[in-house]
Amino acid sequence: MAVGRKREFDIFDALSKATKVFWANGYSGTSLSELTQAMGISRPSMYAAFGNKEELFVGVLNHYVEVYSAIHGAALQSSHLSLQDRLGDYLRSIADTASDTNLPGGCLITRSNCEYGGENLPEFVVKEIRKITESILHSYKLFFELEQSKGNLGSQACPEQLSDCLLSTQHGISVMSRKGIPVERLYKAIDHFVLIFK
Repeated sequence: MAVGRKREFDIFDALSKATKVFWANGYSGTSLSELTQAMGISRPSMYAAFGNKEELFVGVLNHYVEVYSAIHGAALQSSHLSLQDRLGDYLRSIADTASDTNLPGGCLITRSNCEYGGENLPEFVVKEIRKITESILHSYKLFFELEQSKGNLGSQACPEQLSDCLLSTQHGISVMSRKGIPVERLYKAIDHFVLIFK
């Protein structure tokens, strides 16, 4: 029986490199040539490992969430801090990543939502962006509901509205950082935002 040819590249490394290309240029602004060059593989190898451009982008979105977005969540779980301090730390962590000069800048999920709003993405990709965004909002809602049950939020607070507010602020941080707003200025904006939880 014939044995398949052994893959000569690291999947995680190739996906990480593709993530940075899409993060920097967006879906519409990224060509297959740029992707294969950055990943260091041929186009047939890319298709074999990841599928077409749309499928690769969906893989990249989930890779981004797992590698870059998930790290911020720990700040919300610091039980020894107030809700205001935890939310401040969470948003500052996002601002740090969005402003990191070693990374493309901003947030890939925010950038993708902006592209989706302009109807530049295939429906397959749009569905994945919606799914990720809905998942983020749902996790925020559960977080605020738990804080409310612990007495850290007033009974009149609406977890769903607070979730929308938090995600809108997160997107705003991403857009501002990509425009070159200094991280110190983003921190000041965050300080004002979290005052509503005092």
